[in-house]
Amino acid sequence: MSKIKSIIKDSAGFVYYNTYKRFSSMGNRCLIYHAFGAKLKHDTYGISININKFEEHMRYLHNNYHLTEVNSFSENNLAISLSIDDGYKDTLEAINILVKFKIPFSLFITTSTIDKAGYLSKQDIIDISKIDYANIGTHGVNHIKLDTMNYNEQRFELDESKRILEKITKNDIISTSYPHGSYNNDTLKIMSELGYHWGACSKKGFNNKLTDNRLLKRSEIIANDNIRSLEKKIKGYYDYY
Repeated sequence: MSKIKSIIKDSAGFVYYNTYKRFSSMGNRCLIYHAFGAKLKHDTYGISININKFEEHMRYLHNNYHLTEVNSFSENNLAISLSIDDGYKDTLEAINILVKFKIPFSLFITTSTIDKAGYLSKQDIIDISKIDYANIGTHGVNHIKLDTMNYNEQRFELDESKRILEKITKNDIISTSYPHGSYNNDTLKIMSELGYHWGACSKKGFNNKLTDNRLLKRSEIIANDNIRSLEKKIKGYYDYY
């Protein structure tokens, strides 16, 4: 059944891209990664990608695309940006590869897991914050869907995570990614009140100067994505759903 679904998905993507998307494939395509080899009990989707495959992806991107920050846009060409959510310990291995290829990246950290087994420590975060082309942002305190919370609960998640990371890094924290891609109008209002400059969701697509800075689009990369499927996601084959 999964093979049939995959064939249907690829066929729909082929039609979508060749009849529409190929004519509007400009802007910034932001990719989301999560974990890099960790065996996660809650990973039923395949968010933990083999670190060697991740390096293969980065080498391909480095050799074939212009790589830039998540909130950097160009109207006339295609750029790629990298984001990593959550803050698992094996993110350090991925960052070593990003440094090797000098690829800018944004790391969004769930603050309740800092210093816990399998997650980044305070010192890890301090070290990462010193990389010139690294941006550290929040991913909530508890990794709960924001649109399930009332205004005050959301404000706590966005304010407290910002405060914690600013205390650790001694830098202003101006960006966030929404846990599970979840947000509502309260979320966007709170962001502005707290001084966030931009936020990233999980809607697929290209970002440009017309994109709401609070709703920057991202495309998720998972464990079974090879170079061919990575390229399809970059071009927008699957932006239709």
